[in-house]
Amino acid sequence: MKFFSWNVNGFRAVLKNGFMDWLEKADPDVLSLQEIRADWDQVDLGVRRDLECAFDVAWFPSTSKKGYAGSATLTKKDLGFTHGKGLGVEIFDQEGRIVVSNRGDLTFIAGYFPNASAGLVRLDFKRQFAKDLAAVIRARHAKGEKVILTGDMNVAPEEIDLARPKDNRTNPGFTDEEREDFRLYLKEGMVDILRERNPGVPGLYTWWTARGGAREKNVGWRIDNFLVSRALAPRVKDARIHADVLGSDHCPISIDLD
Repeated sequence: MKFFSWNVNGFRAVLKNGFMDWLEKADPDVLSLQEIRADWDQVDLGVRRDLECAFDVAWFPSTSKKGYAGSATLTKKDLGFTHGKGLGVEIFDQEGRIVVSNRGDLTFIAGYFPNASAGLVRLDFKRQFAKDLAAVIRARHAKGEKVILTGDMNVAPEEIDLARPKDNRTNPGFTDEEREDFRLYLKEGMVDILRERNPGVPGLYTWWTARGGAREKNVGWRIDNFLVSRALAPRVKDARIHADVLGSDHCPISIDLD
């Protein structure tokens, strides 16, 4: 199965930038989208019909603020995934943060993790989210399930994961607290599969600011990730960043699971 994740920075915007052509070429079995920023009925009817023809669509927009955040998971119809929207915590669920999907003993947890925001005003909110999500992973592992966790995690785990770590030492996405919380997932038996397969390789970024030609210069951050249960790691055939795919300030990432 091919798993993809992409922060599209507005689904209606990415539709104008070739999303449906990309979808046909990429041919994902499972796709997580973040920052969809639209209710389902705001999406073009033809697009909705095309997607629903091929996929089971779990569309989870923000209810607290229109045009903000939101996530979605699309799985090919013949795969038999079931979907649940949210973590069961209202303060996160009202922002459409996470979709939890299941197929047998496989759990796919995907979505848009909180941003600590300017001045770190949402750092406590983000830290609580990480603790609650780690507890969900722990519970799933305790039941014998294997977990894939993905999305825009809004944190660069290590210095190698951003172009200018010294300049961003206390900025959102690279604080000690956020990096510590990322390691909570690893302590629950998850593996940062791309980094494990590419130890010490710099320049592997998934997000670039729109300022100063950052993308062209590859001055970016790796904040979109796939984490997999340790038991699943040997079955990951490939883990990739698709930096050549445009249409958003993020690029898609993927894993192929045997």
